Amino acid sequence: MNCPYCQKEQPETNPSSTCVHCGKELPSTAAGPARFKLGWLWFWVGLMSPPLLTMASAFLMRTLSPNAFNENLSPAIALIGGGLGGLLGGIVLGTRIGKSRGARIGYSILLAIPMVFVTVMLCFFGCNLGGYHLDLH
Repeated sequence: MNCPYCQKEQPETNPSSTCVHCGKELPSTAAGPARFKLGWLWFWVGLMSPPLLTMASAFLMRTLSPNAFNENLSPAIALIGGGLGGLLGGIVLGTRIGKSRGARIGYSILLAIPMVFVTVMLCFFGCNLGGYHLDLH
């Protein structure tokens, strides 16, 4: 490796992090672990797949067996899938906004709460569009 300041070759056995010729600090050559980035595709998958699944389940249950009441599948997808999708969306947003590890974790937790709410509400709209009939009796 050459020193970026004096351009002189450094010996392979140089134990210090300074140049043996000019004494200036050498840049670190040890690369840290690669940062895993969640792309925007994962945000949209987490946000839109639970509402689409609730809409599809409500529609299929209504058309395939009109006499049967879909009382478990669509709400389960809405609550469980919406919760997981919202968490994924909050994590993606938090890792995009935060610069340090602590900020990414904090933003992920902070943004996961409204994202869960938004995704579950979208699931309720998906159920409604799919023809789900809520019977409170």
